[in-house]
Amino acid sequence: MAAQRIIQAACLMIALQVGGWVALAEVKAAPPPADIAEREGIIFERQQTMDQLGRDSDLLGKVVAGLEPATKLPEATRAIADGAKDSLESFRNPVPGGRTKAEAWSNDADFMRRMTDFARNAEAMAAVGARGDVAGVTGMLVDAMPCKQCHDLYRAPKTS
Repeated sequence: MAAQRIIQAACLMIALQVGGWVALAEVKAAPPPADIAEREGIIFERQQTMDQLGRDSDLLGKVVAGLEPATKLPEATRAIADGAKDSLESFRNPVPGGRTKAEAWSNDADFMRRMTDFARNAEAMAAVGARGDVAGVTGMLVDAMPCKQCHDLYRAPKTS
């Protein structure tokens, strides 16, 4: 059982590093702002949200693997749910840039469906995490954190 949890946590950490935060559906995007500084601010905010999601996911992986105490489960799952909601909001403005591929905007309906599913499933995971149910959270990881699938489609690899 412990070995299985470690393997699942390692897979989670790898998936998050390769990454793919999944999208939220049927959301109408706002027109992109005309101001360059505003667009750059939106892109920067997205990047900060995703970086924090990575840190929160690392903590969750360590909790699931038994490397951090289970008492941190509610904190980790709540942070991920909040980050998923924030990421959904940050992508409502179709502002190209950062590592987001053009396909995110040309396939907006799919991209936003994925983001919506991510936010909804992460919120459900946070509810289970609030109860301290490590096994329940572990069983929800694939649906609640489909990062790699989305990143494979909609995020460019790091250049450095």
